[in-house]
Amino acid sequence: MIRALCLAAVLVLASAAPAAAHTVTAGADLRIAQTIAGAELTVVIKGTTRVPGPLRMAVIAYQPVSGLPVALEIRSAEDGRTVTGATQATANPRYVQLQVERTGPHELKLSAGDESSVIPFRVLVEREPAGELLIYGGLLVAAVLLVGGLLTGATARPGRAMALAAGAAAGMTVAAMVIVFEPRLPAPTPDGALPAPPASTARGRPYAQARVTTVPARPEAGKEFTLRMDLTDGSTGRPVDDLTAHHEALAHVVVTSEDGRYFRHLHPLRTRPGRLEVRLSADRPGRYLAHAELEREESGGQLLTAGFTVGASADTSEKTGASRETGASATPRLRPAAPVTGRPATVELHTPTGVRPWLGMSGHLLIRDQDGDFFGHVHEMGAPGSRVRFTFSFPEPGRYLAWIQYATADRIVTVPFTVNVTASETP
Repeated sequence: MIRALCLAAVLVLASAAPAAAHTVTAGADLRIAQTIAGAELTVVIKGTTRVPGPLRMAVIAYQPVSGLPVALEIRSAEDGRTVTGATQATANPRYVQLQVERTGPHELKLSAGDESSVIPFRVLVEREPAGELLIYGGLLVAAVLLVGGLLTGATARPGRAMALAAGAAAGMTVAAMVIVFEPRLPAPTPDGALPAPPASTARGRPYAQARVTTVPARPEAGKEFTLRMDLTDGSTGRPVDDLTAHHEALAHVVVTSEDGRYFRHLHPLRTRPGRLEVRLSADRPGRYLAHAELEREESGGQLLTAGFTVGASADTSEKTGASRETGASATPRLRPAAPVTGRPATVELHTPTGVRPWLGMSGHLLIRDQDGDFFGHVHEMGAPGSRVRFTFSFPEPGRYLAWIQYATADRIVTVPFTVNVTASETP
């Protein structure tokens, strides 16, 4: 009897529900970067432990802003219930609370200046592990049977007393086995998590196809325009609206001029299902390149590349240079000084104290080849300190344009430089 109960306990533990998708973590904060109202902001949605209950939110500014007002609106995608609030974008988070009534899919509408973005997210609450029920149930059964066995033995019924004692031992065994094995099991799927994908998507969704346009179609230098990306599913033709947050953004868009003297690292707004938009302006006419990094749920990362042309304007100034994010004069150090294709090279930059994480990392290294056909993006994996350090292997010989980015207390610093890579002597 005891062996049978032990086997049943093992089977129950082995059949526990697996964890949900890799982006679903109950209790964790959700951070989404947004380029809105001329500022680089990060929306923070704190994890919650109970629903109905308060959901704490903040908007962190990574560029100087003077108390930028931000309107917040949360809507449940299941019942349409809406709550509103307001805050200010600041360098230090100021949390506000909005009441949510249920778990599951929601949308956050973020409005600043005359721009708005709608961010899909899920309210998740951890479920109690099934093992706790087995532990307390096994202990309770063991206690009841043990007391029953003692009382039965006292009334001169040894056979029945032994049976009750065996049952009590089985209950204790089940509880002990759960205590031992439960930490090794995956956590139960959080309440409100995305349902398991159907078998048809078990191997990943198709890559998104992108149509990149500008509004107006022919932007002029020195004037604001909108860079628009319409994403569609390659198999269905429907809008792609299942982007998952990676490195604290739904998408990372890097816009550079052909000569690399203009650089912007942006995080576009979701203005409707399948559409991402971001406002920017170019300082001079010419050809520009846009590289976008994104990731669909249940799929891998994807890089999209497009180009557009900026025309001359009558009032265009003659100034040149990189974007307003730049301004540091430090020079990165390369080891070896002349990198070779296919071999790791180290890029190191000394930074002032007070560097803070941005997009989940201490620093970012973005690399583009001369023609714009190749684009790379790697991170500093260490803790913030007095330097950022990267390792990168260049795929082909030639001249590369590169930018290091990190965040200080009040701004994003971008350091541009070039790298000349030689061919490896080994065939």
